[in-house]
Amino acid sequence: MASIEEAKEIIKGTPISSIVSFYHPINKKGGNFEAICPFHGDSHPSLKINDSKGIYKCFACGAAGDSIKFVQDKLHVEFVDAIKDIAGHLGLSIEEKQKKNRNPKYEMGLRVLQAANKLYRKVATEKTPDSFKEFVKKRKLNEDSLKSFQIGFAPKGSSLTHYLESIPEKERKLAIESAKDIGIIRNSKNGPGHYDFFRDRITFPIWDHSGKVRGFSTRAVNDDQIPKYLNSGESFVFDKSNILYGFNLAKASIREKDHVIIVEGNMDAVTLHQFGFKTSVATMGVALGQSNVRLLTNMTKNIYLAMDSDAAGIKAMERINNDFLALDIIAKFISFSPAKDPDEFLHKYGRLELIDRIEKAPTFLDFLIGQNIPESIPESTDQKLGILHKVFEIITPVKSQLFAQEKAIAVAKTLGLRSSNEDIVQEFKNFLEQNKKPEFKPVKTATYDAPPIEDYEPIPSDLEYEMENIPIVQTVQINKIEKLVLETFLTHPDCILDKQITEILDKIQHFEVKRIVQWLEKIYLEIDEADYIIFVQEKMKEALPDDIKSIMASSIFNYSEEKLDKKVKEKLLFDLSKKLDESRLKTKRQELIKKQSEALTDSDGLTILQEIQQVEIELLALRQNK
Repeated sequence: MASIEEAKEIIKGTPISSIVSFYHPINKKGGNFEAICPFHGDSHPSLKINDSKGIYKCFACGAAGDSIKFVQDKLHVEFVDAIKDIAGHLGLSIEEKQKKNRNPKYEMGLRVLQAANKLYRKVATEKTPDSFKEFVKKRKLNEDSLKSFQIGFAPKGSSLTHYLESIPEKERKLAIESAKDIGIIRNSKNGPGHYDFFRDRITFPIWDHSGKVRGFSTRAVNDDQIPKYLNSGESFVFDKSNILYGFNLAKASIREKDHVIIVEGNMDAVTLHQFGFKTSVATMGVALGQSNVRLLTNMTKNIYLAMDSDAAGIKAMERINNDFLALDIIAKFISFSPAKDPDEFLHKYGRLELIDRIEKAPTFLDFLIGQNIPESIPESTDQKLGILHKVFEIITPVKSQLFAQEKAIAVAKTLGLRSSNEDIVQEFKNFLEQNKKPEFKPVKTATYDAPPIEDYEPIPSDLEYEMENIPIVQTVQINKIEKLVLETFLTHPDCILDKQITEILDKIQHFEVKRIVQWLEKIYLEIDEADYIIFVQEKMKEALPDDIKSIMASSIFNYSEEKLDKKVKEKLLFDLSKKLDESRLKTKRQELIKKQSEALTDSDGLTILQEIQQVEIELLALRQNK
């Protein structure tokens, strides 16, 4: 949801030709555009549109202005209504309640971010810490890249906080409150005062499309810093779904070269620009955002997806590709294999090799289809049909049914299926009909108020199971304590970083619970925290038991980026570990009691009784261990 001010900034950063084309036919003329002027009885193209200046002018009637003025005059609406109408074309949702004057807090927030960026750049250029020098040397960044992308360094301590506390009193309070709401400074945990959120980190300012700093992406410089990547959270000045990293630097080249290269991370975009590929932009996470999809497709129809080729990167490109397919645009795919990313590829193979790959780039659809067709085509018709149906899944989002049908027929021939073209097309249509699925949306449930840990009881012994006999999709009921463990880690994923995680994992008995916690442990440090919910939602699409999915849905609904206090976290995990032990012992006691009742001799019964007493002793010791 964007404010009028945010929408206005996005519109200003959008090529005027793209916006005018929503309302009036235009034609490209050299480096600019022209059209029949809609504001007088024009008989030949008198209206000229200049993207670099962001203006239009009719050389017959004199009409002139920016994109918003064009829409005002074309639709005969007020300024705000023109912004709202343009925003609708760009896929932006506008907040209805707006103040007539600019929001002082919003203005101050932008000033604070600009001041922070200047501070970080000053530290990098004047003090130049050794860790910054080492980073620059390792990534082989030149001065032009450092300057263009304003890569800086957030020092140890709280330099930004000290600066904000030193500004004139009349602005100090608003500046500090704005900085806190943005999240760039935080309240001190040890008494009054504040501290800098970004410390001892490489900083990359995140600009909006018009070049204003809206947040930061930062990278750790020390091995013991967690997490490795730490980014600004969403705030009243930052909506990442409306931002493409580096777009403000790339937009002129995108118009000139008539293509865009979409990459995954900040450094990918920086490196590509450094090697001359100045049409490169990076996503802010794993999603592109509908407003950005519309923005790019209004500038060019030539889209290159160039994200990492690992499982997460392929998934991200699939989502982005589907967004473009919905607009009938077939994106292409740039592979950096055998290198892992653009940085490694360019430094190892060079610029000319990448130019060659761009020129020969296959469509992303063809890449996905190729991944699903084995080198050795199976003999079985059923197996061939199975492969064909996987391809049907890939081409389903294609808006052009004729194009999709052509792909289906081509793959069928590759597989050696002898069905006629008409039969393949009918098979595809049947597949579409049978596989209509609503778009996945997380289930929002009521906030889960967990009862005190002491109230949890273990599951009955007849629901116990042997680990080696567990199927992939677990159907065994989850006991209350393990449910609480899973909810805790999903709602507060930072707990996964605690040293107690190994001990807790060893104590989890339910296969699916353990598998989800292990998955979380694996991915949490590797993802942008702002994309955490998206990753959990993707995980929920897998074949998981309903009770697991229910816990995951409830947890992401209650998820907050706010981290738990260290002492609170330690106490919470200690209690969870203790209750897992207690649950295990209670279950063991129940099993022994049942076994004793079935004992065939008094001797066997006495031996089991001794085992029960030993369990009671362990339970008592556990309860006394506070």
